[in-house]
Amino acid sequence: MSERVMTTPGDVPLSRLSPELYRRFLDRAHAERFAFVRFAEFLDGAPAHARFIALRHDIDFAPRHSVALAELEHDAGVAATYFVLTDGEFYNLLEPETVRAVRRISALGHEVGLHFAVSSSIHDDIGEEVAFRMDVLEQVVGAPVRSFSQHDPVNAGLAAVTLPAGRPPCVDAYRVVADHDLLYVSESAMMWRQHTFESALEAGRNLCLLAHPHSWLAGEDDYIAMIRSFEAEQADGVARRFDAFVGNLAEYYRRRLEEGA
Repeated sequence: MSERVMTTPGDVPLSRLSPELYRRFLDRAHAERFAFVRFAEFLDGAPAHARFIALRHDIDFAPRHSVALAELEHDAGVAATYFVLTDGEFYNLLEPETVRAVRRISALGHEVGLHFAVSSSIHDDIGEEVAFRMDVLEQVVGAPVRSFSQHDPVNAGLAAVTLPAGRPPCVDAYRVVADHDLLYVSESAMMWRQHTFESALEAGRNLCLLAHPHSWLAGEDDYIAMIRSFEAEQADGVARRFDAFVGNLAEYYRRRLEEGA
C-alpha cells in the first residue's frame, strides 16, 4: 500500500491567501473602475462595461467557506458566480446545511451555476447530463440556473456541451473566456500561474478570475493538509451518522424484545 500524502511537498511554491488579501484585491479593482459581472449576463452578449471582471468561484469543498466569501463580497458591493457540484463527491448537496448555504449565496445577490465533471456523467449525451444536473440544482437554489462550468478539466476532460432542444439558453464559463478574449487567472490548489489577481488588473484586458473560497478562508498555508482536514471532517460526520443509526437500532431491538416479538 502506498504512503498517503498528508502535506504539500516542500518544493511546491504555494501562495499564502487570506480574507485580508482578497478584500484588498476587491478594493483595488473598484478603485481602477472594474465592474464585476455574473456569467448569466453574457446571455445577451458582452456586458455593457468598458472594464469588467467575471468573478467565478468553484465550490469544490466545504460550502461554509463559500457562504463566508459570498457575505464578504456582498459587503464590498461585489456580485460573483458560484458553481456548485451536484454529485456529492466532497459534500452532499441535499444535506440541510448545504441547501441553506447555497440558498444564502443566492439571496445575497450572487449567481449560482452548475459545476460538473465529464467523468461523473451518467448519461451518454453530455448535454442531457448537464440538463439533468441543472434541474436538480434549480430545485435546491429555488431559482433558475443559467450557467455551468466543468470541474477539473485537466484530469476529467473538457467537452463541448449542447443542451437538449427546448432548454433555456445557458452560458458555458469556458466558452465565455474564449468568445470574449478574457484573461483567465486562477489560484487552483493555491498556485498562481502567469498572473495573480493583483497583477491581472494591470494587464489591460477584461478578466475572468477563479477564486476557490476554501483556499482564501480556511486559514491553512498547506493545501494538501487543508484537504486532509476536510477529509477528516467528512469521516467524522459519517462515523457520527452510523453511530446514531446503530444506537437507534439497539434501542429498537430492545423494544421489540420487550414486546415479545
